[in-house]
Amino acid sequence: MYTVSKPADGPFTTSELVIITLPVLAASLLHAVNMSTAYVALPSMQGNLSASPDQISWVITAFVVASAVGTILTGWVSQRIGRRQLFLASIVGFTVTSMLCALSTSLGEVVLMRALQGFVSAPLLPVSQAIMLDTYPKRRHGFAMSIWSMGMILGPVVGPTLGAMLTEWYDWRYVFFMNVPLGLLAFVGIFLTLPATPSRRHGLDWIGVISLILAVVCLQMVLDRGERLDWFDSLEILIESAVAALAFYILIAHSLTAAAPYINLSIFRDRNYVVGVCLIFIFGIAVFSSLFILPLFLQNVQDYPVLAAGWMVSMRGVGTMIAMLAGGILAGLIPAKYLILSGLACVGVSAIYMTGWNAEVSAMEIAWLTMINGFGVGIMWVTLTTVTFSTLNSEFRTEGAALFALIRAIGASMGTSVIVAILVRSTQVNYSELRDHINPFNESLHQPGATAMGSLDVMTGIASLQKLVAAQAETIAYLNAFTFLVLVAFAAMPLVFLLKSPRGQ
Repeated sequence: MYTVSKPADGPFTTSELVIITLPVLAASLLHAVNMSTAYVALPSMQGNLSASPDQISWVITAFVVASAVGTILTGWVSQRIGRRQLFLASIVGFTVTSMLCALSTSLGEVVLMRALQGFVSAPLLPVSQAIMLDTYPKRRHGFAMSIWSMGMILGPVVGPTLGAMLTEWYDWRYVFFMNVPLGLLAFVGIFLTLPATPSRRHGLDWIGVISLILAVVCLQMVLDRGERLDWFDSLEILIESAVAALAFYILIAHSLTAAAPYINLSIFRDRNYVVGVCLIFIFGIAVFSSLFILPLFLQNVQDYPVLAAGWMVSMRGVGTMIAMLAGGILAGLIPAKYLILSGLACVGVSAIYMTGWNAEVSAMEIAWLTMINGFGVGIMWVTLTTVTFSTLNSEFRTEGAALFALIRAIGASMGTSVIVAILVRSTQVNYSELRDHINPFNESLHQPGATAMGSLDVMTGIASLQKLVAAQAETIAYLNAFTFLVLVAFAAMPLVFLLKSPRGQ
């Protein structure tokens, strides 16, 4: 393809733009499909690998944390070997590790392979975003971000249903086998079309990089293992907390004093970028946390078959796609900050209604609330991405995109860990409180209708009541998790008013 010989920043004709955009879109779709299919397959993996809810969450958090670590190195590696070579290597690594995930035989192996997959695939999103911003002229960046986001939008639409079908008809391993042909197609498309960028050999601020990696990993370990180890009563948690705090201090102090720090503080002079980074952190918490608990709620509380749960989760993607299609029209009528605000409102209000769910909630209510939630996600994502980079100098674009993706990944991993902690703690506390009411002196249990639930006089009745109490405790735990998402969405709203509209809007 003749586009390879052109400079990375063009100019390109319309046909060349299409030729470059399609493979980049396929690469971002590859990443999005993998995330959404893995979420749907979690309950099946939990049973097959004999894992508890906090253990199976490592399948997600290992991927996200490793992605955050890989993202830290993306900008430096991109400049050392060139953006095209890094993109191709990332696709190859993602494809190979997907096959290794499918061939894993234990939870430990799956978590390790998912961590490797997250690390090697980390450049996919920031590099593809930087490619789109460089390929299209600045006046068309809003359009470019809408097209780039289509890969991330189509993933939540197609991924849950496709993953549920593979899990239901074959096995959860085929969720990862599916990535192999998709990875091969993306590699061929990028290899034939993507122009190369010049490589630049320069040193890396290893003090800043190592301190950032230590801070992120140790903080994630605290959040993931804190509930299991009883938080600060554990020596391990105390050590990890101290290392995380020290690493953050070294990172900040070094960035302020070093001549060429890993994080160039000049990037934070752009107000839109600073606010956008804060909002994308909250976005990662709200979006990925809800995506984690929804399939678990449907399958564990409502006893949905995996395929039906996949269809329900896909409704979220449908709402996001509607937001994408309407985004272009709305962007010309409504200021960007109000679009982001409306997206947060959709996420928060839908979560408020979810706090009233129970085991008998109708499929129709789940579908339309999930769709509203997805609509808010779509409106917020595209608009926030465009506004964040609208005033940022082009020299900071690759570094800014990598840091943007890093903060989103940290928000996603921390949000998932907090949600898991809420589920585990709330289930234990509520089970203990509800269990205290099951005794021979409770007059309610001696009412005529209560005998249908179970009798305390026989073992089968006690077992029936124990199962009922456990189910109710788990349901309340999910409602508490939805309440957390409500607080996160509404707490972010004041930040939106700090954004300034791009020139010319």
